[in-house]
Amino acid sequence: MVAMAEKLDIDTRLSTEGRVVIPAAVRSALGVSPGDRVRFVVEDGEVKLMTAQSLLFAVWANNHGGDAGDSVVDVRRARRADAARASAKSDRIAAAAAADSRSEDEIEASLLDQLGLSQ
Repeated sequence: MVAMAEKLDIDTRLSTEGRVVIPAAVRSALGVSPGDRVRFVVEDGEVKLMTAQSLLFAVWANNHGGDAGDSVVDVRRARRADAARASAKSDRIAAAAAADSRSEDEIEASLLDQLGLSQ
């Protein structure tokens, strides 16, 4: 198998039946043999040929963090941070409301005045 970092650039032709033969060098680089399943992924006008092994690794990486770390830990950390921000915001609103001694009518009049809709 050729190292994955190595770039292959091979031209081939589309048959009249719409078929393409995967060149031997590409099959060797991907480690695929006759009868193996492959997947074509078309995105932004480009095609990726995915092997079962590469798909398996992608699924494993998504569930185990791959090279980027532990995705479960990252999600939990983000959720805790979001909850802390929401709690802090709620606390600020409650403190501001407790410090405001105006009646609801006075608050309404003030808001209408700020919007230029004074009565």
